[in-house]
Amino acid sequence: MIDSEPEIVATDEVGDLLARLQRAILSHPVAAQALFQALVAEGRAWASTPEGALRREQLSRSELVVRSRVLWDALTVRAMEDDADTVLPSAVLEAMVKAASEDGMAALVEDLFVQGVLGGRG
Repeated sequence: MIDSEPEIVATDEVGDLLARLQRAILSHPVAAQALFQALVAEGRAWASTPEGALRREQLSRSELVVRSRVLWDALTVRAMEDDADTVLPSAVLEAMVKAASEDGMAALVEDLFVQGVLGGRG
């Protein structure tokens, strides 16, 4: 039992960090999109170098990369777009329109302020 406690603490710390990262992404979608675009551009520039091409080939077979992509998609709700002209991802706008059209919108907004991203807790 004692051996498993540090694992649980580490998992909680990672979970807390990931929750804070997701709140930042969802609270600031324009900044998150700009950061995503910068990372994509830098990654592509690096992949065009001989060393980058070699690493890209190695990473394409990596289970860690596959798992990281799943985590990234969950954190960003798959909202980030690989389009240099995108300022506010359409997935964010679609979510806002869908939420606004729901009958329970008032309760949803209250939850967001009291418990969720907008309330600073989560």
